[in-house]
Amino acid sequence: MSTVLIVDDEKGIRLGLATALARVGHTTVAAASLAEARTRLDEPNTFDCALVDIRLKDGSGLELLRELRTGKHRDLPVIVATAYDDGERTIEAMRDGAFDYLTKPFDLQRLVATVARAVKQRRAPPAAAPAHAESTPLVGRSAAMHAVWKLIGRAAGSQAPVLVKGEPGAGKELVARAIHEYSSRASEPLVVVRVDPSTDAAELRGLLAGARAGGTLLVDGAGDLAPAAQGAFAAWLAESPPVRVVTLVRLASGSPEVPLIAELYYQLAVLEIAVPPLRERRSDVPLLVSRAIVGTRARAISEEAMAALVRHDWPGNVRELFLVVRRAAEMCHGEVIDEGALPPELATPASPTEPMNRYLGLPLREAVARLERDLLASALQRADGNRTLAAKLLGIPRPQLYAKLEEHGFSEKRSGTPSGK
Repeated sequence: MSTVLIVDDEKGIRLGLATALARVGHTTVAAASLAEARTRLDEPNTFDCALVDIRLKDGSGLELLRELRTGKHRDLPVIVATAYDDGERTIEAMRDGAFDYLTKPFDLQRLVATVARAVKQRRAPPAAAPAHAESTPLVGRSAAMHAVWKLIGRAAGSQAPVLVKGEPGAGKELVARAIHEYSSRASEPLVVVRVDPSTDAAELRGLLAGARAGGTLLVDGAGDLAPAAQGAFAAWLAESPPVRVVTLVRLASGSPEVPLIAELYYQLAVLEIAVPPLRERRSDVPLLVSRAIVGTRARAISEEAMAALVRHDWPGNVRELFLVVRRAAEMCHGEVIDEGALPPELATPASPTEPMNRYLGLPLREAVARLERDLLASALQRADGNRTLAAKLLGIPRPQLYAKLEEHGFSEKRSGTPSGK
């Protein structure tokens, strides 16, 4: 049984809210003013959520919100309500730690759902940190990562060149650094050289000449070099440089092809480690999420949000996951990341009656257009038709949103459905 504190100076609204929440199993305690709310909070009641009106006869509900955030009830989720759709007060409420901000007249379905999420946050257990969080920045207990751990150990005990390959964001550099840190060269410098398609043979030779004897040279991006520069790299390796060479090579998504000329590949890949993409080790996602929220204001993540993260394919791999989780930690209402804080393409699972990828087999232009329409519809639905909020959810300027809505034939209705398409 959960208990909700309702703070509103209109008796009819207090009774209506109490009735609506009682129907779904909540107990309510009502207060008609700030003073009465403070009294209720001082009583030995245990509240799971507070629903507070902004405009009260004896002050602003935002005052109570700020008091709660700095007092013994700092963890109590507070839903702020007002009859005025005021952008400035919305910003102030969310800045000061409100769980959510609702406007009157209430959409009771949305209100009940918001209270349910707030209660779930209140009762969510803290996220557990990975057991080896202090020992290595690499995270994973899946079979795929266990194989990587073993290869790192073998490479650390060897002096042979190592080729670390994988998709962007998979953690190649972390693997390379672990090889150095566990090797007999750990007390010597690790020199990182980053190259790109513009690095020519002469520039590359100059960069490689800076490697100090005895340490480890980490070359990032060798696969991006032009063939002439790759040839210069191979010639330098043939001179038996006095350093341990570890090379990172980016693979295209889903492709095993290593973009190196044969001469260079055979010199670099005496030992080879393939870092698996995140979609091939989904069981590691909860551990990675636990790591990602460290240092953020979030302390936990809801089961629904975690399920959404686990089922996503993560084309940007671990790097993308960390960005999404840390962004969600800033967007979430309170200290628990729920589905509402996730990007729209993650928040709603595909319908079980339709294929997981409904764009395969379509011409590219049609697939992109259909995907855009789906993302626009999803954002409008989540924003309840508010186009300013929908633009924020999509991460695009409002003018671009308006142009896209017109392009795809969306109506002016708040339902967010295309008209004539």
